[in-house]
Amino acid sequence: MRRLFLLLSAAAIMACSLLPGLRPPTASPPPANPSAAASASAAATAGGHPRNTPDAQASPVGELTNTPRPSTPGAPIGVRVWLPPEFTPDVSTPGGQVLAEQIQAFETAHPGAAVEIRTKADSGIGGLLNSLATAANAAPSVLPDVIALSRDDLASATAAGLVAPLDGLLPADSLSDYFPYAQAMARVGGVWVGLPFAADARVLAYLDTSYASPPLHWADVVTGPVALPVAESTGLTVLSSYLAAGGTLVDANNKLHLNPDILANTLQAYQRLQLSGLVLPATLDYADPATTWQALRDRRAAAAVTDAGRFLSEYFRVSGASATLLPTGGEPPLALADGWAWALVNNSSQRHRLAAELVSWLSASAQNGPWTEAAAVLPVRAGSLAAWKQAGLASIAAGVESHAQLQPTAAVLAALGPALQEALLAVLNGRATPFAAATVAATTVNQP
Repeated sequence: MRRLFLLLSAAAIMACSLLPGLRPPTASPPPANPSAAASASAAATAGGHPRNTPDAQASPVGELTNTPRPSTPGAPIGVRVWLPPEFTPDVSTPGGQVLAEQIQAFETAHPGAAVEIRTKADSGIGGLLNSLATAANAAPSVLPDVIALSRDDLASATAAGLVAPLDGLLPADSLSDYFPYAQAMARVGGVWVGLPFAADARVLAYLDTSYASPPLHWADVVTGPVALPVAESTGLTVLSSYLAAGGTLVDANNKLHLNPDILANTLQAYQRLQLSGLVLPATLDYADPATTWQALRDRRAAAAVTDAGRFLSEYFRVSGASATLLPTGGEPPLALADGWAWALVNNSSQRHRLAAELVSWLSASAQNGPWTEAAAVLPVRAGSLAAWKQAGLASIAAGVESHAQLQPTAAVLAALGPALQEALLAVLNGRATPFAAATVAATTVNQP
């Protein structure tokens, strides 16, 4: 989907595929807070649903404290799982309900196994990656067996030696029907370290009252207003169009590089929207796809560049909404995708076998398909998409998946994004021509 902090600098992450691994940080964390020591067992809730216990907002170590795993002969074997809030098996949400039932089914199929769920923020102090690094240094006994990590955090954890390679723990053909971008996400530096389970990608949502058929080309975008996340610091909207037009991000020496001519042509397409009066005026201040989606949902826009997940989650609440790939000038379309993967923590755990069985079972199409549909996320494998019951949504998702490619890392976006965002803004507010704005952006980004 993004976040870097404390463990690695942005520059180190950008080079994670080129540089050797990094050690975890060694700074000592604050003292533990015993009040936060709440264990979450998936087998111990009323009604048989997994219990999810959010971490207390205290010191990192306090947030990591768990009840020790049972050591009595015959006691349940605990598999500790860390998840971000959006993927918690909370029975109050459709996706959470499905995951809760799947975890219960796994425990039933594995007598003596107990899945413990802990919820942690997806970024920042006390978040998944930060907590993992802190525990590895200061409290190994509270490390999870399984952790859900974003694509960028998976790369960071791999570089720091915090997660275990999956070769030998999962079947060699586990990724055989995964979409290409998901297969790329599963490996860091050529090593298989993650099993992807959810994804998201950029799409163009539109109202079928304004467009009888999907506007696949810029020439088809004739009805407005159109909402764009112009103020988005990552520049993903412009970047998507630039890459679809044949643009590249590195030169022959593997250094960051933008092609100013292709970028100028890309910006010219957005300028045409502006000159035609199709760009929603407020869109110059929109900094994220949530805002653009809200504009379409409120009927203030007829089309909006947004995330597939937002469209999927509210499809049935927005009458006449549909989605397609971002328009192009006639070139093959693409969708920049990001996602999450399961990883096994490198804790020399004797529970690695059971932990591997858990992630393999949850990622199987029979489980991942119903869960991704209920959770309103893109599936990462063909079998999971085939399990979707809503044919209309499955067809839209299939179109996105067939043209999806893994988006650049957060560090690359941090280097490119501000220049691309400023170029789009300069063109749309009339401060610069597409060629002039592209030249400035390329000069800013291109490395000697």
